[in-house]
Amino acid sequence: MKKILSVLFSMAMLPSVLCVPTFAADTVTVYEQPFDAGILGCEKFRIPALLTLNDGSVLAAADLRYNHGSDSPQNIDTVVAVSKDGYTAWEYAIPNHFDDCADGKTDINSASFIDPAVIQSKQTGRIFLITDVFPSGGGYPTVKTGTGFVTIDGVKRLALTDSDNISSFKNFSFYISDFKNGFAQIMTLSGEKTAYTVDSEYRLYKDGEAIYCNQTGSDGVRVQQSVFSTNADLTVYLTCYLWLRYSDDNGKTWSAPVILSSQVKNDNEGFLGICPGKGFIYQVDGNERIIFTVYDNAGVRENVSTIYSDNNGATWHRGAETKCKSALRKTSESQIVELPDGTLRMFARNAYDFVAYADSTDGGISWSAFKADLDLRANGNCMLSFINTSKEIDGKKVVLGSFASDTEARADGIVKLGLVGESNNIDWISTYHINDGFFAYSCLTELSDGNIGLLYEDEPAHISYMVLTVSDSGEISEINGNNAEYQYSPNFCRRLLDKIKEFIVKLQVFFDVL
Repeated sequence: MKKILSVLFSMAMLPSVLCVPTFAADTVTVYEQPFDAGILGCEKFRIPALLTLNDGSVLAAADLRYNHGSDSPQNIDTVVAVSKDGYTAWEYAIPNHFDDCADGKTDINSASFIDPAVIQSKQTGRIFLITDVFPSGGGYPTVKTGTGFVTIDGVKRLALTDSDNISSFKNFSFYISDFKNGFAQIMTLSGEKTAYTVDSEYRLYKDGEAIYCNQTGSDGVRVQQSVFSTNADLTVYLTCYLWLRYSDDNGKTWSAPVILSSQVKNDNEGFLGICPGKGFIYQVDGNERIIFTVYDNAGVRENVSTIYSDNNGATWHRGAETKCKSALRKTSESQIVELPDGTLRMFARNAYDFVAYADSTDGGISWSAFKADLDLRANGNCMLSFINTSKEIDGKKVVLGSFASDTEARADGIVKLGLVGESNNIDWISTYHINDGFFAYSCLTELSDGNIGLLYEDEPAHISYMVLTVSDSGEISEINGNNAEYQYSPNFCRRLLDKIKEFIVKLQVFFDVL
């Protein structure tokens, strides 16, 4: 891998994997694409997460989707890439991987990981990576209500069944006991030991010996059974689980997983999923609180809340359910920024034509009702990213947001720059147009040199990386000085429809519907 350098060659002379826009007359700054097609033999990546680490390194994470762009149920793993400066020399790890299905094969019966979110403790340096995990055939539309845990002597235990029907919790007669030295005994509900154990990755053993099954999509390959696969002797309940790993060496190696659902999921929830992108670190009375946003579909609509830890991830708690005004209809994938007075502001995906936001004054536990920011016209039904920055303009803190600005489709990607003023009002003073084509999920981070890294989906199941710079007046540009060409020009009917919508919004605001 090449280090950051200035070169005098033309763009045609550089490798195609590098992004090399023009700066001044001849000089360019080079940065590499962490998830370009073909890396790790994978053609399809989705769901970007991006985080600048305490030492200035940059960690990027994504869904490793091999040869498809589908959500769960499907064959999906998690990939992490780390660069020492956020420009080049990305090094890779695959912390989450099920091998019930061969890599590169499409299979809706595969167990899967989806939607990475990351954050690093400022005090301990520990990096937290949370994803959703689904057993075979599991996904947002197929999971069943429940936590997947049974209570034994006051302790919640991951439940298992030997029945083919993993959708009925009545069939669950086994549970996993405490882990000791990397293994846990499988017990009957009546407290008797079975011949089975699992290791810390939830792979099965019988009488102390690993047991195997055929791998889907391969010719005669045998793989160790996992309790998350339906072709195993014992299997978990068909619901959604939150899966946590941590790294203490800047993402090189990762811990055994911890399933958080027993601590934060309610019995009436089928889907409780992490909001992808990044978590948030907040100081509460001198102590560090680690916060992630989550959303569920237990009610008539999706609804966002938080999970948080005040002891470096040892235990987790669930925040209060949020509310939203009727026009938004729902809230889901969300990101948090901190305002100068310590208020937290959460920006959320919803079902309206504007970004929604809510505030918390108790460190992210409870939130005001969500309402629309009428200066952030957007495709509401798409993930977005908002971050604090170290920059100030005219004595005001700068926040940035990236999202799809086309209200009709996931398209027309933009980055907005806002100045936080009195009463926590944000004045959005500038806009950078990323493209006028496809634009979906994105994630922003401030690099150690003050520039802005942006990881975003510019094609279905393709992720691109861009580095931006912010001037002292608040203008945003690609790092080498060129703004993306923006050609969006709606026809007369579309402009008329937009004007009608804006008029309706003003009426809704007037009558306090929003």
